[in-house]
Amino acid sequence: MLAPTRHRLDGDRVAAAIAGDTEAMDAVVQAWLPTVFRWCARLGGGRIDSEEAAQEVLITLVRRRHTIARSDRLPGWLFGACRRIVANHRRRAWFKRWAPGVSVDQGQVSPAIDEQLERCQLAASVHAVLDRLSERHRAVLLLCFIEERSVSEASELLDVPMGTVKSRLHHAKARFQYFYERRTP
Repeated sequence: MLAPTRHRLDGDRVAAAIAGDTEAMDAVVQAWLPTVFRWCARLGGGRIDSEEAAQEVLITLVRRRHTIARSDRLPGWLFGACRRIVANHRRRAWFKRWAPGVSVDQGQVSPAIDEQLERCQLAASVHAVLDRLSERHRAVLLLCFIEERSVSEASELLDVPMGTVKSRLHHAKARFQYFYERRTP
């Protein structure tokens, strides 16, 4: 698994972007785009258009940059924006499933060898279980296991104490195991 991307933008560049420097904002957007896209894809699963959600997060960053208090708060701000925007997209996708005449594209798995099919089925099972978890449990699992971030990094991104992250992680793992063992194949 790839290590999570570490953003090496200096605080002055981020501060300039927050202050309205368009060149600095372009650099911030370019640096954070891959991470924001991964967060949207992993938080949203197969139910949403991750590219659209990531674009919305970055547009929100540009429009609401003045709400970021300090440059070191940018990662947490972005993750919080991802969580809120993905939640909105997931609600819309759920509604579209039930609205008459509206279909949600679930994507199609092309025929492949047995191993690839098995991995796709496992991934679908994991996404289905993640969908059943609360947003806070899904977020902490995403950061600590999928993104391989430390408890302190997750704490900063979620803007909660490290003890809260540890507690949520413990409960999230237990809930994930419970739902995974009881899933219908």
